[in-house]
Amino acid sequence: MTTPLDKIRAEIDALDADLRARLLRRAELVAQISAAKTQSGTQGAPLRPVREMQQMRALRAWRDAEAPMLSDAGLLAMWREIIGMAVAQQGGITIAASGPAMPAARAHFGASLAYENYTGALGDLAENGRSIAVLSLAEAVAPPAGVAVFARLPLIGAPTALCYGAVAQEDIDDDAVALVHRDAPLQGDRLLYEGADYALVETIAAGSDAVWGRYLTLGEVS
Repeated sequence: MTTPLDKIRAEIDALDADLRARLLRRAELVAQISAAKTQSGTQGAPLRPVREMQQMRALRAWRDAEAPMLSDAGLLAMWREIIGMAVAQQGGITIAASGPAMPAARAHFGASLAYENYTGALGDLAENGRSIAVLSLAEAVAPPAGVAVFARLPLIGAPTALCYGAVAQEDIDDDAVALVHRDAPLQGDRLLYEGADYALVETIAAGSDAVWGRYLTLGEVS
């Protein structure tokens, strides 16, 4: 005898099958993008931080408007795994993370990519678009020429790490923030980290201080 619970479970099974089919179709489209890049001679590193953040902003807006019962962190984590699989499908990247930054790196970039211990060679990233580095805020240093900070981790909550790399040029929205190294935070800055004689802040008014990178965020630092 089929019970109401059986019917609900059957519908869930059907939805799961549909999700698998859609994931397969997404992978097929990713393969087409990779082939088109190869054919046009524009094949490069698959990492697109601005586009990824725009996708996650759209996902979060959908969740807030239509699916508030879903975990914000859980939904974004699933999406990050989908992005990681797509990056791996296009040749992958290697994430070199310091010990303190490794948990944040793995949580953000997902299970599909390669990880190694950071060796202190940020300059090498300028010549290798398929490698990035992740350092804790306490370890953060100014990026060398050809390298920039393109994200801070985690995306939700108080940041603990920064991502460095020679990522592809992308059009950045007007609401992008600059990561700035100052002697001390100014009014309007979001303070990420305060050292003995400096501060790392996110701001829209960099002034004459050193800009380490520009990127999109998901919101205020908590």
